[in-house]
Amino acid sequence: MPDRFPSRLDCLTMAKQRMGTRERLQLVDKSVQARLKRVRKRLLPILQIGLAAGLAYFLARDVAGHPRPFFAPISVVIIIGMTGGDRVSKSVDMALGCILGVLVGDLIFYRLGDGGWQIAVIVAGSLLIASFFSSSILVNNQAAIGAILIATIMPPGAEVTGIDRTVDAIIGCLVALATIALIPQAPMQSARAEVSKVLGIMSSVLDDVSDGLRDNDPASIDEALDLIRGTQTGIDDLAAAIKAGQETSRVSPFLWGTRRYINSLARVIPPVDNAVRTTRVLARRAGVLADDNDSATPAQIQLLDTLSQVCLELSEVYDVNSRVAQATVIPQCVNELRQAAQEAGMDVIPENGVLSAYAILAQTRSLIVDLLMVCGMSHESALAALAPTSQTPKVEPESFDFD
Repeated sequence: MPDRFPSRLDCLTMAKQRMGTRERLQLVDKSVQARLKRVRKRLLPILQIGLAAGLAYFLARDVAGHPRPFFAPISVVIIIGMTGGDRVSKSVDMALGCILGVLVGDLIFYRLGDGGWQIAVIVAGSLLIASFFSSSILVNNQAAIGAILIATIMPPGAEVTGIDRTVDAIIGCLVALATIALIPQAPMQSARAEVSKVLGIMSSVLDDVSDGLRDNDPASIDEALDLIRGTQTGIDDLAAAIKAGQETSRVSPFLWGTRRYINSLARVIPPVDNAVRTTRVLARRAGVLADDNDSATPAQIQLLDTLSQVCLELSEVYDVNSRVAQATVIPQCVNELRQAAQEAGMDVIPENGVLSAYAILAQTRSLIVDLLMVCGMSHESALAALAPTSQTPKVEPESFDFD
């Protein structure tokens, strides 16, 4: 299909091609390009962890004087390597868990001695006590790990005490947080990449559904549906990336000026999530229509082609991270979606249309609303763009002149 927006290509540094869902997933997950991109994405966190782990080990061993301070670099790896934000509170949780584990190990192990049943009592006791003090899984796990370390590698008379290990963990947590603040990652890079990935997969799924309806091929629709069912992980990764970016912008003084942009990107999560869910339902109903050997009208198929193209254009915008592309492409996508909204009325289905055809139309309209919200419109404004299907619509329909 020819590009309906030729001027956009001047704004994009990397053009994408329309492709099938399986090919798209292979490209974003398993291709050499995807692997190299993943390495580039993780390069800064790897450097952060390496430098911080070395610094934490130095401070714990050479400054604090603790021999073999393994808890210090371990804490760094755990805290910086965490996703989903809340690393400040998780640092506190880790220190608390270490303290509880050391206390349980000291109080129980030195009285019960060494052995299998003693380890069972120590682990169970540390988990019970940690559960009383905190609901955090990290506190529970760290308490059990700390107690096991006390009972196994630090027997009575060892030169390293449990208190030393607690201090090591606290040093590691503090170094990790300082590293996050002073050497911050780009707070929106991961989130934008996840949005681009999800929208690209949606574009391929809609393309496959459109082709399946055009060729009356339920197998291709079913395959696309099976593949898109695995995209919930991408939505979860998107939410985690946003949360981590928001936390980094609060911790690092270098990123305080980016909070407005991060919060703006966070507002994209609900409509993207809704759009993915809507696409799944649409693909399922399209499969039913094809299985029944019924046909969608050319107008319905054209609407799906339009939405597929818009998803691809939006995926490119989030991939290249260009404000020029945003300012140029998104308004044109809004116009395309508004025109599709006006065309997605009851008249696209003949009077003898089957239930599945109406279900596809309903999901198409919902997807138009979701994508308009991804472009920044409010829910009410997006609803108003739709051709009315009710005598008493909740939102007064708007009329547009596309000439």
